[in-house]
Amino acid sequence: MTNKAFLIPTPTAAIRASGLPHIDFADAYSGQADRTYADAEQAARAVFANPPPAVQRLMALRNAIVAPFGIKASVDFSDRGLGKIDVFPIISSTTTEIVVGGDDKHLNFRIWISIEAGPNGSTVTISTLVKINNLLGKIYLSIIMPFHKYVARLQLEAGLN
Repeated sequence: MTNKAFLIPTPTAAIRASGLPHIDFADAYSGQADRTYADAEQAARAVFANPPPAVQRLMALRNAIVAPFGIKASVDFSDRGLGKIDVFPIISSTTTEIVVGGDDKHLNFRIWISIEAGPNGSTVTISTLVKINNLLGKIYLSIIMPFHKYVARLQLEAGLN
């Protein structure tokens, strides 16, 4: 059986941990993994380790479309000294939550991943938080939003199973 992720209200902890001075968009998904993760970094690595083929195709398409506008490809974010989870620099990390993300001219984004141990595995929650920096960021966010919702849920489900 495949574990499912569900849309939930954005946790206050995600907003606090983002470090963004202002948040223009936030969402969150949560689901139950069959396994118990040792820490949030392990869960984050599982979430991003094996993106489903549909996610890989969408990200490749996104990177090709945004390149002419000077928007960074997801692989262009530099390490902040704490390492990376997939292509995303680690911004902060504790045992129960980790924040990855990047800043670009059009918007700044954070992905917050938390774990909570339960009797039958870990509950994993992922939240995306965005601060729009200009009109390009507003346009970009409105265009990618339907895809983001699909990708965020699929990525989390990949880490749950």
